[in-house]
Amino acid sequence: MTNPHPSGSISVHAEGIASVAVGGSIHGPVTIRTTVLPASAVRDAADTEARGVVSLRAPKHTFTGRTAELAEVRAELARSTGTAAVVLHGLGGVGKTELALQYAHLHRESYDLIWWIDAAVPGATEAALAAIAERLSPHWTGTEPSLPARAAWAMSWLQQHDRWLLVHNNVEEPALLGVLLGSLPRGHHLITSRYATRWPGQVRFVGLSVLPRTDSVALIGSWVPLASPKEEWHAGRLAGELGDLPLALEQAGAYMNQTVTSVEEYRSSLHEFLDEAALDHAADEQTVAGVWALTLTALAESNPLSVELLHTLAWLDPDGLPRELLASLTAGPVRVKTALGLLRAYSMVTLSLEEVAVHRLVQKVLRDRATREAAARATADGPPPAPRGREAAERILLAAVYPNGPEEDPDTVQLARLAAHATALSTTDPGIYHPGPSRLFADTALHLNDRGQTVRALPLFEAYARQTADGFGIDHPFTLNACGSVATSLMAAGRLEPATDLLEELVERATRVLGGGDLITLHIRASLAEVHLTCGRLQRAEDGFAAAAADSTAHLGPDHPRTLTLRNRLATTYENRHQFDRAIEIYQDLLRHEHGGLVHWEQHSTPLRLNAATIRNNLAGAYQGAGRSAEAIATYREALADMVRRVGADHPKTLECLGNLGYALDAAEQREEASRIYREVAEKRVRILGEDHPDTLLSQSNLAYMLLKTGEPEAGLELCRKTLVQREQILGVLHAATLTNRKLLASAYDWTGDLTTAAELFETTLQQHREVLGSRHPGTLSTLSGYATCLMRAGDAPGAVPLLEEALAAQEELSEPEGIATMTYRHNLAAALRDTGAFDRSEELFTTVLEQRTRRLGADHPDTLISSGSLARLYQLTGDLDRAVPLYESALTGLTAIFGTDHRTSRILADYLAEARTA
Repeated sequence: MTNPHPSGSISVHAEGIASVAVGGSIHGPVTIRTTVLPASAVRDAADTEARGVVSLRAPKHTFTGRTAELAEVRAELARSTGTAAVVLHGLGGVGKTELALQYAHLHRESYDLIWWIDAAVPGATEAALAAIAERLSPHWTGTEPSLPARAAWAMSWLQQHDRWLLVHNNVEEPALLGVLLGSLPRGHHLITSRYATRWPGQVRFVGLSVLPRTDSVALIGSWVPLASPKEEWHAGRLAGELGDLPLALEQAGAYMNQTVTSVEEYRSSLHEFLDEAALDHAADEQTVAGVWALTLTALAESNPLSVELLHTLAWLDPDGLPRELLASLTAGPVRVKTALGLLRAYSMVTLSLEEVAVHRLVQKVLRDRATREAAARATADGPPPAPRGREAAERILLAAVYPNGPEEDPDTVQLARLAAHATALSTTDPGIYHPGPSRLFADTALHLNDRGQTVRALPLFEAYARQTADGFGIDHPFTLNACGSVATSLMAAGRLEPATDLLEELVERATRVLGGGDLITLHIRASLAEVHLTCGRLQRAEDGFAAAAADSTAHLGPDHPRTLTLRNRLATTYENRHQFDRAIEIYQDLLRHEHGGLVHWEQHSTPLRLNAATIRNNLAGAYQGAGRSAEAIATYREALADMVRRVGADHPKTLECLGNLGYALDAAEQREEASRIYREVAEKRVRILGEDHPDTLLSQSNLAYMLLKTGEPEAGLELCRKTLVQREQILGVLHAATLTNRKLLASAYDWTGDLTTAAELFETTLQQHREVLGSRHPGTLSTLSGYATCLMRAGDAPGAVPLLEEALAAQEELSEPEGIATMTYRHNLAAALRDTGAFDRSEELFTTVLEQRTRRLGADHPDTLISSGSLARLYQLTGDLDRAVPLYESALTGLTAIFGTDHRTSRILADYLAEARTA
């Protein structure tokens, strides 16, 4: 578990440097997929044409009505300016998916490309984009590029063409599509969702209610003949009894067609099932439940296996179960094929050649009924019976993932392929411990977690924790460890307060059962301190790490790896409080254990690994934060040489250290070497780790920032946008890493001169920082400062002053008066006050900062020289040129020596000096 911290300088480069956490690595904030395409690939995307490329299933031949809604969708898409996106919203079973499918087929001649995306499936959007790339360009045929590389190519294609339609079906989290829509404004997006709120502002809405009665009757008539007024009357009555819900009407029609039943007969049979459903189901489910019960009665008489298959499918992901897996439930595939065909005839499932899908509402009704029936069969002296179909669902997944039994290693291909189904199964509590499912949940969670998909891993970790608690007891070490994984996953998913509550409970239980110095207890205590650190509760984090380190020293010894890792995190906490001298002291002391408790490279597999090279990396970061740039660069080079010597130049740890060296060089304005390092690290990480690895993505974020600073602002801005899209899709809109990326994008807009967009994004991000991390978190304060600086650039210094007052007051509570961030916020507030005409207070603050920076950083440090120039500007504005000119001259001489005459800051000071001399 790692907790990155900023470098100390408040700038557009929000990714920063990080120290190593317990068992952790040397990288900055966790990021999620983004890919930098070479120019040749971008040109290939621009030059590739599409003609009639369609990825859709066939529409239902029974589709009836909805003419007005189809026309409304077309009109809304046509009149949209910018991003053309329409949300079809309504209750489950109302026909949103089928209407979207009908629209796509009806207007297929208007588009060069139409692609269907099952948005409720985790990772489906990226997979669909990758499939678009494979369909359009022979460049990807026969190759095995990473999924993000193909998805990035497809994004580039969509951004450079306009006759396309993406259908995002069953969107569960509206906010996840926000930036994707903004990044793909040239074509059309059609979205189906149950939700009509929480959408980004650019979308338009078409509400879908139940069918008009005449259309309901027509839909019934598409399945069975209505040859007389009496039959039409019964059809109208049936439509009313089914609430004119298309899904229920479709299934009723299929039943009557398959069993050659008249509408009148069907109504007579249905009434008792609807009355029973009213007792067991919510109002919006009763209709489907009644129809479903009657259909299943008929299915059970003609093909019992079809009923068992349907109950099995109810516990898995609704989309995309491989059909061949169902063969393990019976004697042969022919019987399964026959049963699936019958389910399809009754409109209970949708089939393709390879997969089977079930409507979500049907699944829910099946699960609810099965759960109630199982509870009714339970006895006081025995374990609760499994709901119908659930054990079969478990068996088919276990047979596929563990062909040699759950005691052996999993089939990793099947584990990845069936992750969505294991996740769906994990969200329903089996009620009793089973070793096989428990192993499946744990292995799938670790598989997803290792790939940075922490949001998807959380329900699996939760299910695994429930299983261990049931099998071993809530205070067993297995359970405590499992619950610790839940807490860590909650942290990674940005749910910091629930993580805090859980960890506080776990600390109490582990301390009571195992003792405060036990390894498991210490790990949980470290995790609690870590979440305090992430939330900006820095004093509590410091106290937690310090107490845990003291107990570890007492119980395990001062040289034990756990003791050293806790002290390492304590030092990192000091860095977050900008108490760099205290952090440096600890890091230097840790290095004295180089031949003692620090783990050697050959012990790489231990979860407590901490070696001298990683400590030197952290020491270099502390030097960087303290403004000791030369020492930071030298120490990074020393750590890098050690890593190259021990594990090679391409080892991930070596690349992490090299990336940090690049950042230190960048901060020291040695941009030529920094740029070379950024590109080298990004290229090697793509080759070694893959383009979707968090470390690769960090490198690409650094590269985006470098592009902004070195004259390629549009390329840097576009890379920021892409990174944010991926973070929002995988981690969620309010994850801490997503907030970091959104702040970086706001800064990028500021950098490119789009101050209006920058200010709006800063304001949104600031509100989200406060909601998620709290008003005193360093990330929140950095966003405050960035927003204020943007307002100042836009000429709104009065609006910036209260923001900077708040940032400074909070930072003074968090760190020492001469901390790097404290001095930065004090300097920025002085500048805002100067621009509002509050010259006396501005002079007081500028003078204080200049004295502090001179004492702390040295007279020749760039920040000190900038303070001199800022104070000179104040003197110039107040007419005190005798003091302004010499300050300008000394500041300009120093900055020119460091940055050169062409640097932006040097040019600004030169202009001010010339103006002062001629005044």
